[in-house]
Amino acid sequence: MLLSGLPALLLFCQGCRSDVVFQEQQTLPSEGWHYRDCIHLEAEIYDSLSLHRLYLDVRNTTDYAYSNLFIFLDIDFPDDMLLRDTIACILADRRGRWTGSGIGNIRSNRFLFRDDVWFPYGGTYRFSICHGMRYEVLVGISEVGIRIEKK
Repeated sequence: MLLSGLPALLLFCQGCRSDVVFQEQQTLPSEGWHYRDCIHLEAEIYDSLSLHRLYLDVRNTTDYAYSNLFIFLDIDFPDDMLLRDTIACILADRRGRWTGSGIGNIRSNRFLFRDDVWFPYGGTYRFSICHGMRYEVLVGISEVGIRIEKK
């Protein structure tokens, strides 16, 4: 009897399979995120055949004083090629309502910033994330990270 349910269990588990290749966030100091304090993440990626989606995860408090956040992102490839990107994140709508999900004063957003990404080389990809706002220190951004999913 136990073995007859095994194929159904395996099929069920296959449907729950996650296509997340990499996901990591870093917590920022409560006193604020200084523009010189970039976040550095490293992802080991060896699948050079599949296409991927790249997301930027941002968690902010409702104490954040602005409706948007500009991010400078550098991706350093294993062959030392560098890709530089600027990402505009909308954290509140025109009426001032916070976007994303959350309870209380914490909001979480996931921004798709690259689709159909192909990683041409297997190895370590290094991500450097800095804020690109006009102020030296941003108060209210609590976590920032990267998520990579296989398409």
